[in-house]
Amino acid sequence: MASSSRKDYEIISDPFDPRCVVACFIRLQEQTEKEKLLLERIRGKEVNTSPMYTDQEERKLINKQIRKSQGFDVDFSKFRCLFNFYPSFLDENHSTLIRETDRQFFGRLAQESLADYNYRERTSFEFVEVEKANLYRNKGYIYFITFVAKDSRDRTKVFQAKVCNVLCREIEHSFCRLKPGKKKKRRMR
Repeated sequence: MASSSRKDYEIISDPFDPRCVVACFIRLQEQTEKEKLLLERIRGKEVNTSPMYTDQEERKLINKQIRKSQGFDVDFSKFRCLFNFYPSFLDENHSTLIRETDRQFFGRLAQESLADYNYRERTSFEFVEVEKANLYRNKGYIYFITFVAKDSRDRTKVFQAKVCNVLCREIEHSFCRLKPGKKKKRRMR
C-alpha cells in the first residue's frame, strides 16, 4: 500500500491537473429510470417539481460546496442532476469487484489512514465507525471518508481521510486529520 504524509487538503479545480476534483454531469440528456431512482435515493423525494436551480447553477453550487468542505460535507438534497461526485450508501457496495459493504470497505480504509495518522502524530486513536463517505469518480475513485475514533480515555473525535484509488493501481492515503472545527467569530468592540 502506498502511503503519503503529503497534505493535499485543498481541492484542485484545474482540469489539467491529474489531482483535479470537479463535479461534472453524468448525463445532461433525459435520465434513465435507473438514474432517476439513484438521484431520488441521493437527495430524497422531490417535493416541488419545479427546479430550484438551472443545471449550470447546480454544477457551480456543488463545486462550491466541494471546495468549501474539501469534499467532505456536501448537501446532496439540493440537486436534481446526477454528478460524478456523490454519497456512498454505506450498507451496500459501489463496486462489483469488492465483496464487502461500503461501510466495511471505508472502515478498512479509515483504519489504515488512522494508523498512518497515529504513527505520524505519535497518538493512539482507535477506529470506531464510519459516519459517511463521498465518492468522486474519474479515472478511478477518490474517497472522502468521515469517521469516528476514540482516544485512550474513550473520548470520541471525528476524523476525515482522503483516499485515492486509481483503477488497477494501489490505494494511496492522501491524508487523515481531525475534522476541522468551526472557527469562533471574534466580537468587535
